[in-house]
Amino acid sequence: MPKLKDQNKVNAIHKATIELVTKTGFSGLKMAEVAKKSGVATGTLYVYYSSKEDLINDVYVVTKKEIAAAIISPEYLKETFYETFKAMWYGYFSYCLQYPEKMLFVEQFIYSGYISEVNMETTDSYFESLDQFLLDGQKQGYIKGLDVEIIKAHLQGSIHEIVKMIVKGNIELQKNSMHTCFKMAWNSIGE
Repeated sequence: MPKLKDQNKVNAIHKATIELVTKTGFSGLKMAEVAKKSGVATGTLYVYYSSKEDLINDVYVVTKKEIAAAIISPEYLKETFYETFKAMWYGYFSYCLQYPEKMLFVEQFIYSGYISEVNMETTDSYFESLDQFLLDGQKQGYIKGLDVEIIKAHLQGSIHEIVKMIVKGNIELQKNSMHTCFKMAWNSIGE
């Protein structure tokens, strides 16, 4: 029987991987550096992950699952499409603001060429209910009839850029400014 992975070690490995990738990029990532930064022996790292690609794919899948949970939550279901959309938008914005390094990791990884087709399909499945929610909103005339992937990319891109500015220290977002950002997002896709 294979030995179970220690979740604390997995979490430390993931955290180290994200930190290193955001500094060095994927091509500069070294397994020995991940092991050192995570406090795990290099041999143990290779027991958990057979290659750098295996490691970063796992970090990507786990992070995308977290993001899906931040956007799609039963607590966000409200009486109207607008209020539900608003809760989802704030959920994702708050996640990115709390975990900017994870946001940057996913942003870099999706265009890196490292993601496997299986993992792409897996992570796409996490967002099926979001896609359906947006399609329903289109059918009901609440949002523009653009391709759902374009709508998601537009919303994600604006959130990412705002969070990057906040993290760099270029702006301090006040509560009313955050609401204005939401209103801009809504106005860009709403009918």
